[in-house]
Amino acid sequence: MTATASALEPSDVFGDVVSGVLHEVLGRPWLVALLAVLVLVKVVGVVRAVVHGRHPRDPVRRFSRTDRRVVLDRAGHRCEHHSLVDGRCRATEDLQADHVHPHSRGGTTAVENAQALCRRHNERKSARVPWDWQLRRLARRRVAYFPPGVPTAVVRRPQRPSEVTSPTPA
Repeated sequence: MTATASALEPSDVFGDVVSGVLHEVLGRPWLVALLAVLVLVKVVGVVRAVVHGRHPRDPVRRFSRTDRRVVLDRAGHRCEHHSLVDGRCRATEDLQADHVHPHSRGGTTAVENAQALCRRHNERKSARVPWDWQLRRLARRRVAYFPPGVPTAVVRRPQRPSEVTSPTPA
């Protein structure tokens, strides 16, 4: 063994590797921007999970048979997922009643917070909480296929008595 090889500590080697990688990464602005976007996406996801996960859960997890029938009937027994290219999913088999605002994130198990999804789109959605603009877009699209007079808006969770505003006496 040479004197220089024995003088190298593992921390020195690690420091040199990290320093070299940082030098290469910082030398490529597009890579810095990509890393910044990835970090931002992860931070937003964590913040949304904390914000939407702190609400108490509805004690009822699954939709009743009656609720499931109502959800599928109002969707015309067709998946409600929409894509930018293909429009509304054409699946009519193996439909599931799904929480628009996930139960695990504080969403209520009610018809107002339900949508009909095929198994593929339900699994892909997972426990993702939709943004408010996505809920407004879903409500606008539902006008085309919901029966007349059925509300199209999504109610994430019922208002607590303290949140309900009572009319002020005149």
